[in-house]
Amino acid sequence: MARRKKAFSGKVNDVDLRLIRVFKAVIECGGLSAAQTELGVGRSTISRQISDLETRLGMRLCHRGRSGFYLTQQGQQAYKFMDQFLESTEDFTSRIASISNQMVGKLEVGMIDFSMTDEKNPLLSAMQKFREIAPDVSINLMTGSPNEVERGIIDGKLHIGIVPDYQRHPSLDYAALYEEDVGLFCGGEHPLMSAIQEKVSLTEKDICKHQLVHRAYYESERLRQRKQRFPVGSTVYQTEAVLALVRAGIYLGYFPTHCQSLMRGEFIELLPEVFRYSTPICAVWRADRRHSLFLQDFLKLLRRER
Repeated sequence: MARRKKAFSGKVNDVDLRLIRVFKAVIECGGLSAAQTELGVGRSTISRQISDLETRLGMRLCHRGRSGFYLTQQGQQAYKFMDQFLESTEDFTSRIASISNQMVGKLEVGMIDFSMTDEKNPLLSAMQKFREIAPDVSINLMTGSPNEVERGIIDGKLHIGIVPDYQRHPSLDYAALYEEDVGLFCGGEHPLMSAIQEKVSLTEKDICKHQLVHRAYYESERLRQRKQRFPVGSTVYQTEAVLALVRAGIYLGYFPTHCQSLMRGEFIELLPEVFRYSTPICAVWRADRRHSLFLQDFLKLLRRER
């Protein structure tokens, strides 16, 4: 007669919490091998920890082996509950700390890529000053497209984001921070680079004949109208991809003018009096969530430093 699996009692101890965090890290990294660096332990140790968690919960969470890593149906459901549980424990920690005016925990910040090199971005200054008043709060940063950052805030994985003010989600609050200058650039051995070096006088019509890198996510109506004048060359999500394609001389591309200082001489801005524009950058956070003490203070610093 098969032995019945022991049902989970519902009581969670420190060991359970550690195993849940290991399991979450493996999923977010995409497998055991990829999670080794994140967790700082070997693959066999991670596998054993997941086995311990499966034993503790009384269910098979995932398949792991030569065929790869993938979640079972029970594992998919369990992961959602674990994610919610970890979020609630962090929220509990920050709220209890706020009662005694102690700031501890984690601050999860998301931002668009290549935004930290802009001198007008107040995030760096805000983080430096926040470290002085809340040394026990760790700040985690992630970069992604505006859609990814906003989705992270809506899902509760991020506390605050720095994104362009293209569109506003009804469940989020926004605060203007600064204006980002964006220009049209060419680079590498693009024909327009040669024309500029030979001091050929280029017109707006001459430039609009060439293919342009487009973004795969929603952009402002003003910017979409600008880009419609160009043939579509490629569609990407990240500013780094735009820089690479322009640097290779394949396409023209719009990117923030402050990026040009990273690789001097490799890009030339085209007719800034015609093509340059500015776009508002804002801080964004969940409107329906009670904010911890340190998140409130960080938002105040961002607004003060802008």
